[in-house]
Amino acid sequence: MVPGGVLLQVAGPYEFLEPGDAEAPAGSLEPMAEALTRLSPDILCLAPEESALLSRAGVVPPDSAVVLGQTPATRIINRGGVRIGLVFFPVPDKPGGPPGDKARSATVRAARDLRGQADLLVGISPWGSMAEEAFLTANPGLYDVLLGGGPGFGTPAAPEPVPGTLWARSHTRGKTINLLDIALPLKNDGAPWVPEKTHHAELLNPDHTVPGDPAIQALDPAAPSMAAAPLK
Repeated sequence: MVPGGVLLQVAGPYEFLEPGDAEAPAGSLEPMAEALTRLSPDILCLAPEESALLSRAGVVPPDSAVVLGQTPATRIINRGGVRIGLVFFPVPDKPGGPPGDKARSATVRAARDLRGQADLLVGISPWGSMAEEAFLTANPGLYDVLLGGGPGFGTPAAPEPVPGTLWARSHTRGKTINLLDIALPLKNDGAPWVPEKTHHAELLNPDHTVPGDPAIQALDPAAPSMAAAPLK
């Protein structure tokens, strides 16, 4: 984050599971829950199967958690005088499958309804890379930023496949972290995103090249918990 900027942390869907799975890999749920507790994201976005998994494990999600449903959900967060509108895309009928026509149409309407209330319009999707790319191509500039999730590749935010939307994708199960710095004041509506002018983007892979954090490495997997930070 640039000095003097404002921070919004979003944990997307499928941090705990792969799309379509009912259970997390052995030994992974508790450390991931504790890591998210320490990160305390502003938004924790959960797929329905992840919500069910946490419930079975006795882990209570924070107030900031949003469980994706069959219809889009919306929220507005004000940070540093910038109204950030969030649209949570509906889940496909089959986890990991493509969204239907009804879901796509509802997601378009949600963006249009929220546009006048937000300075920056951000979509959060579980649809997978192929469906997200098709959606962006069919609706250029509808969203300012799309944070993609589900099946597919990971990529730092880039104005592709359309110049008016920054599209970023992280891998599932906490394997990558997307960093997106957006310059203020925001670009004019309809203007293209220009790397290193309107924004800076990175995709961080927490591999052996990243220094370890002793506090994270010492997590106790026997004590699952979640951050209880309310949404502001």
